[in-house]
Amino acid sequence: MLTLIRTTILILGVGIPVAVVAGPAVKIPNDTFNVGKVIQNATTTHSFWIKSVGDDTLRIIEVVPGCGCTQMPLTDSVLAPGDSTRLDIIFSTKSFVGNVQKHPYLQVNTPAERVGVTIQSEILVQPETATPLIVQPWRVDVSQFTVQPRRRSVFQIVNKSDRELELRVADTAFKSFSVQLPTRIAPSATAQGVVIVNKDRIKTAFKESFTFRVRGGGTSDFYTVPVERLYRIKDSAAAVGAKRKASIPPHLFLVCVNAESALIAPHV
Repeated sequence: MLTLIRTTILILGVGIPVAVVAGPAVKIPNDTFNVGKVIQNATTTHSFWIKSVGDDTLRIIEVVPGCGCTQMPLTDSVLAPGDSTRLDIIFSTKSFVGNVQKHPYLQVNTPAERVGVTIQSEILVQPETATPLIVQPWRVDVSQFTVQPRRRSVFQIVNKSDRELELRVADTAFKSFSVQLPTRIAPSATAQGVVIVNKDRIKTAFKESFTFRVRGGGTSDFYTVPVERLYRIKDSAAAVGAKRKASIPPHLFLVCVNAESALIAPHV
């Protein structure tokens, strides 16, 4: 059984009792995330926070994804009392169908020995039949293949219902991009959203996602849109020539130049 130690913090002269767990202890606020409606073969991403709430060091012994469709990159595995670390969950929807839940967990040095999170999703086989709205395209591509920077990609949100819908971004924390969404969509209307790659991620390839919440007519739904970026820059002919010239050792370059001069020099 966990033991509680009561301490007092004085703030502006007022004593406020704070409960601290003796020994190592862990807490994950908001330990459930609803991906909502999402297409098959998509990469979805979300970050949880792990907090050390005991009076001794918390050690994360092992991360257990539970299946090959889930990855759990961890920033730090040893947390002093009061410290926190980020736990990223990467969930691939593969060919799953319908309502799918995943329960990855951590093995820790607490009496309970483990703590977990829950990922909820509704994986769509025919996304064009989703209600109350659909996204076009369902996968946003912000790839760049030329030297001209490409940071923006536009997508459409189609309100299929006969009521006004409210939109709010529910998850873009620790992403390689930002998202601009309209706050409302009129009945049977189409609105535009924009994904903008962060400046410090321009030269990076990634597979991530963002989630937004839809409300209207007494209903509430979540939608997750995968965002993918390939970064493959093809050099121009001038750049290729400059690289080849730079790769030739100086003494060999002089020999080549002298030989070419000899070939074109006039005979006397």
